[in-house]
Amino acid sequence: MASINSIRSGQPERKSQIDSWFNEELEDACASWGFGSVEGHFNASTFGNPCDRLHWASFRGKLPKKKLTGKFSRLLQHGGTFEDRMEKYLSKMNLLKAREVPVSFTDSDFKITGRIDFLITHINLGLTVLELKTINSKGFRALKGKPKDEHIFQVQMYLEARDSDTGLISYENKDDQDIQTFRVKRDKGYWRSQVERGHSIIDMVAPPEKCGSKYPRYCDCQRVNWD
Repeated sequence: MASINSIRSGQPERKSQIDSWFNEELEDACASWGFGSVEGHFNASTFGNPCDRLHWASFRGKLPKKKLTGKFSRLLQHGGTFEDRMEKYLSKMNLLKAREVPVSFTDSDFKITGRIDFLITHINLGLTVLELKTINSKGFRALKGKPKDEHIFQVQMYLEARDSDTGLISYENKDDQDIQTFRVKRDKGYWRSQVERGHSIIDMVAPPEKCGSKYPRYCDCQRVNWD
């Protein structure tokens, strides 16, 4: 029965508004498994992480699949919808040349693979790599005129693999859909230093003792069974 106060106010009763069962079922349904590592090569989307302990394990196929929570899975799917929307925008602009283009780079035993989000026709740059990222408002404000370092690495790898001079990184603020797009110029000196880093990791007999990430608690090296 409705309370006297709710009858007097003309407002509906507001008890037990949260349905915990549905929320829990939805979380379970959305949960998924991320990829583990494949022995013998590095991945462009993760090698920008400064943790060599992680990459030592990844190159040796020791990084297990990651159980993704329902919330995190939905965040990844949000990034996928950005790609789908961008494909429509690029088609409308008559700029789209290709989507999800696999690339690789090999230097002796160093091999790294990746997937370019889009290739577009740029009015000044010609055929150009376009990498997409979604980010929250705090991260969007923190960009301050330059892309994140790990994303710069990713595009540098694509430029090297395609022998291109310049690529683009486009960030969408997932809170308000504002967009910032940056040019990334090919830097052969930087790339050579990263290849040498990769060789160094491959040659290590044992992994580094400590995580090299800025945020060790969240680094994927924590998922590895080091026993």
